[in-house]
Amino acid sequence: MIKEEARSDTGNKSSGEIVPLTNLTHLVIRSQEAKINTRSIADVFDRPHDKVMLVINSLILDDTISPAEFSESDFTVRGKQYPCIELNKGAFLKAMPFIGGRKSRDGQKVLVNEFMLMEKLLAKQSKERETVAFQLMRTEGKDARKILTDEINRYIGYAKANGSQSADMYFSLITNLVYSSFLVIDPEVSELRNLLTAVQLSELQTVELMAASILSKGIEGQVQYKELYQKLKRELSAFTASKTKVLDS
Repeated sequence: MIKEEARSDTGNKSSGEIVPLTNLTHLVIRSQEAKINTRSIADVFDRPHDKVMLVINSLILDDTISPAEFSESDFTVRGKQYPCIELNKGAFLKAMPFIGGRKSRDGQKVLVNEFMLMEKLLAKQSKERETVAFQLMRTEGKDARKILTDEINRYIGYAKANGSQSADMYFSLITNLVYSSFLVIDPEVSELRNLLTAVQLSELQTVELMAASILSKGIEGQVQYKELYQKLKRELSAFTASKTKVLDS
């Protein structure tokens, strides 16, 4: 059973760097499909998360919700892990009438509207991926990503050689720095590069090459690894005065 204290953490994104995008604050994108987790449902419907889980699990057990429509996950509150479930649109629509809660009617309206808007944005991006400009930037961007990946791995080795006990974390930290330097990312997404426009891919290529250059010069100049990371952070944060949104309408 999930205690009520876990529900108080509902809606907090695990990444910490995600910036809210108006009207799409509860969904996540997995493999270019909109999904919602039970924690967000509990929050919007004003229903205890353990009660939402009971409803969803009962619908899974009687095959109302099929295995293809959900995935199991977990979240941590105050150092303790709790289970949650991620649903696609079909599963959510099946579960929606059974969830209840003080804000059930408003919650249904909010989340259905979010799914409808997200589908429009994903369809728009699907057409973008078919353009020549997108295909060209996607191909060129692979080279920039390879250059940055090599430099990040080199930096990790440099940090380890200079006493870092948690140098491996820098791979995700630097990757997140690159994206957040010019993008507003919400809802939470996986396979982010596939959701960018040709213009955003061009910006990404520029930032990745810039980051690789900063790391390379810092290592060659034997800049202390923590100081080098902070320098990279400062340089990337100043890259653009205005960020663009992923899947902006």
